[in-house]
Amino acid sequence: MTEVVSTEPLVGRFGVMAAVVDCLLDVNGPGVLLFGDAGIGKTALINEVVRELGQRVRPFRVFAGPTLASVPFAALAPLLTGLTPGQISEPLSVLRTVVAALNPAGQPHPAPAVLIVEDAHHLDDSSVAVLAQLAAAEAAKVVFLCRPYPAPPAEVFSMWSEGLVDRFDLQPLNEQEVNQLCAQTLDAPVVQSSSAVLCKYSGGNPMFLLELIGHAKSLGQLVCRNDSWMLSGELRGTSVRLMDLVRNQILMLGAEQRETLETVALAEPVPLSVVQQASNSNAVDELQELHFIDIASDPARHVRLAQPLVGEVIRQLVPTAHSMTIRRRIVELMEAKPQTMDGLLRFVSWGLESGTEVPDSDILEAAQLANRLFIPSYVERVVGAIKDPALRLAAQVEVARAKWYRGDIRGSVSSLAGVVDRTRDPRTIRQASMLAAQLAGRQGLGPNAVKQAAYEWEAALARLAESSPGIDPAELERGKLGSRLLSLQGLQTEGHYVETERELRQIWKETDDDESRVVAATLLSEAMAVTGRPVSALQILMGIQEMVASSGDWSLQYAGFVMRTYILALQQAGEFAVLETFLRNHVSQAPNSLIYSGGMLHLAAGMVDLRRGDLGVALPRLRQAVSMLRVSDMGNELPDAVAAAAYAASILKRRDTAMTYSNEYDALIREGVHPSLLAQGHAAVARADQSGSQTAIARLMSLSDSAAANGAIGAEIDILMLVLRLGDASVARRLIAVAEGSEGRTAEFALSVGLALVHKDADRLIELSDSAARDGLELAAADCASHALRILESRGDKARQLEGQRLLKRRTAALDKANPVVDGSSPDLHKLTRREQEIATLVQSGSSNKDIALGLGLSLRTVEGHLYRMFAKLGISHREDLINGVQGTQGQG
Repeated sequence: MTEVVSTEPLVGRFGVMAAVVDCLLDVNGPGVLLFGDAGIGKTALINEVVRELGQRVRPFRVFAGPTLASVPFAALAPLLTGLTPGQISEPLSVLRTVVAALNPAGQPHPAPAVLIVEDAHHLDDSSVAVLAQLAAAEAAKVVFLCRPYPAPPAEVFSMWSEGLVDRFDLQPLNEQEVNQLCAQTLDAPVVQSSSAVLCKYSGGNPMFLLELIGHAKSLGQLVCRNDSWMLSGELRGTSVRLMDLVRNQILMLGAEQRETLETVALAEPVPLSVVQQASNSNAVDELQELHFIDIASDPARHVRLAQPLVGEVIRQLVPTAHSMTIRRRIVELMEAKPQTMDGLLRFVSWGLESGTEVPDSDILEAAQLANRLFIPSYVERVVGAIKDPALRLAAQVEVARAKWYRGDIRGSVSSLAGVVDRTRDPRTIRQASMLAAQLAGRQGLGPNAVKQAAYEWEAALARLAESSPGIDPAELERGKLGSRLLSLQGLQTEGHYVETERELRQIWKETDDDESRVVAATLLSEAMAVTGRPVSALQILMGIQEMVASSGDWSLQYAGFVMRTYILALQQAGEFAVLETFLRNHVSQAPNSLIYSGGMLHLAAGMVDLRRGDLGVALPRLRQAVSMLRVSDMGNELPDAVAAAAYAASILKRRDTAMTYSNEYDALIREGVHPSLLAQGHAAVARADQSGSQTAIARLMSLSDSAAANGAIGAEIDILMLVLRLGDASVARRLIAVAEGSEGRTAEFALSVGLALVHKDADRLIELSDSAARDGLELAAADCASHALRILESRGDKARQLEGQRLLKRRTAALDKANPVVDGSSPDLHKLTRREQEIATLVQSGSSNKDIALGLGLSLRTVEGHLYRMFAKLGISHREDLINGVQGTQGQG
């Protein structure tokens, strides 16, 4: 009867696992009640516990099931083979037989028996009574694996209240744990933004997650690029197995509960009052208690499914005729169309799918909203139903935008062609002109194309004013202001930031149009960040972010525009910790957009790592950004990502990688793209090994002159620091002059370095190196150490030279570490289970994995699995970190 199921190393659950192990090892301790939804990982956890305990327990398994739930002692049948037909109905005989099966020698065994009851919610009452007596007599430890629905027998909960079992409720995996499980399943890293999307859709349920991964991979939605997995588009459809899993869950519900669940799935989010009128109120309460639905705290108390994937499957399972019946009932009860964003999308698509008449204006509104929420497949699915010719032109803009999201630039340009000339709607002209400007950047047409889009916008408004006197004059004025802002954006794209600031400030302060204020303030903030005032820019941007967050769905189209400028300002200000927190929170809060804007976020995160000098982290992250931007690059950031990857690889002396990305950068330039000045600087340094340092320095000086001509102080500082990195200290005085007039930590540090170099102050440079290292700025620390060594060498001080060489070697070695560590701290072995502590002690004594396996009587694979989990708990990456007493700084989920 003993069965040990081999599994992959468990993800997460370390605290629960350790507590369960302690329960089962404690001779006088209780058994275990492991509680959680289907697929949440109960069996996987208990399998891992059994592996962890090894020979210290004797596990037995029995399985309950719905078909035999009414048959007495059915679940215990595998242990009752010795009973006669007459004894099978005698509880005392059953108890004695179970005890004998668990302890066949008749004497207590050194390794206690552990009886694991799978699907204990289906247990018959007679079996539970015997198990309770078994636990009370301490004849065996009992482990119940239960779902919340159907509810387990009352006796199971009585055992918990009486202390015969300890209860553990398994929660869904968090984002980091989902990322880890994805990487383990796919045997390669998964970009964080993609795993965040998978986390949202799966709800953190491991079973659903694994099905999603397999389905997305089979459809080519989940692809491997640069040794990392990423989503190349929206998740669509569900697998047959997933539908079966959800169907089995639903079939266990009562008829009224199923009807209510179907209503919520088809109409979500729907006000609670409507759900209660459309279905049974008790069923609503029961579904909430069973965690099938969530009820929001907003005034209407909107009801949604707790598990998004369950809703997707239910909507596919409900027959069309029944769906129409539910829709008619909901429409009759609702006073107006849904006011929530996801409610409107569901309402329109539901109506179209069921053949109900939906107003064209509602379809267009839903399509515009879907694009703002980055759901291009929705747009392509519904806009064909629009019949009004005037609205069809507006819909054409949305189709073009959807194609742009998918990376179909040619198709987007084709869909957009002629809209501005043919439409008589100022709002459609606005949307088409702004999209045309965005597409111009992606096509490499340059700033003139942006200004051309602004000119055509203004000309179209003039035609409308002459030919359509009934158009609202205020709308025309807002359009004129919008076209002027687009012209100013074109000027900034050319680098004319100083020239635009005054007009932008005036528009920001004087206009009463919120949309124009958002655009003007964002462009103004960009100009300020570029020209050396990033801290002041951040003050404006924080107010704009609040405005965008509270202005309804129209402002969503500007969220990415504002976010890019906010990231730029944080980078220029040197506020890397704030930027990291922002990026982490954004990945958690906006998963759907991550499929299309995730490349930009990964580039920003990679640039933080690059500036800090965490090159072992930066290069893989930048490679991921390049892969994602090749699929969707809405901000024309691919050349910057490619140049940064080439630069990081060159510092790490990975010449082949640096050359590959340098060649790709050159190809992009030939296509007409316009990289930033810093990207051009990165590309120059990346080629220094081939072109020579003097050629690279000359190119950098030319770029710094261009930055100075445009007032781009932030870029000039960054480029001059690159010149210093190549060993030319002659620019120190210029660096001082530029940094003195700039805000932020980056400028302050650059000023300190410049002053130390001018005064040839090696001691000050060593201080700056130490300070930068403490702040996690390893690349800056290495640079300062290098500058100090040059000064010491020029003085001929051998003793100090040796000191400087050791410092530089230490700083350089820190650049290629994949995980930053804190020197001198030791791993907290209290995080480990007892078996893991045994293994840690053996590792620290120098034992190999094979030695440990032989010494503890474990398989080699089991030892390797233990080490995998130990490293995750301790935040370390290598066996040497455990031997040398290094403690990781990153917390574990």
